[in-house]
Amino acid sequence: MPEPCALHPEAVTEYPAPLELPKELADRLYAWGEAAQHPEGDRGPGGAYYQYELSVAPGWKVGGWGPWSFCDPWPMECADCGAAYRPLFTVDSGEWDGGSGSWIPLEDRRPPPDPVGHRRPSDPPMVQIGRGYTLQLYVCPTSFDHPHHAAMQ
Repeated sequence: MPEPCALHPEAVTEYPAPLELPKELADRLYAWGEAAQHPEGDRGPGGAYYQYELSVAPGWKVGGWGPWSFCDPWPMECADCGAAYRPLFTVDSGEWDGGSGSWIPLEDRRPPPDPVGHRRPSDPPMVQIGRGYTLQLYVCPTSFDHPHHAAMQ
């Protein structure tokens, strides 16, 4: 059961995972991340910048893009009508991780001043999906009466 915590919904813009993009575009985004420089002149964010900072927001969400972590994307189609499933709801084992700095809410960027016990700012509801996975529910855009689909990544 989730631990009681405050819900602060916010709209964010996320983009498809690199594996869902045409190869040429994914390669260009990788090269862009490699070439970027920090204002201090340090090395750029690296080729995975797009993946961790702009695509597939982590955390619990309604809609959005699917996280592809253990396998390559595959077509998910409704068994009744063949329409491509759309993400409905995602339950994540954390709101962010070490690789996703841009998704950390501003109020959570500093460590809490008081002890937090077992609860971490990156996981307020303290829900663990498998061994730290994500559970995503998909629906058919044609009819809610058609079968739903669940995927764990």
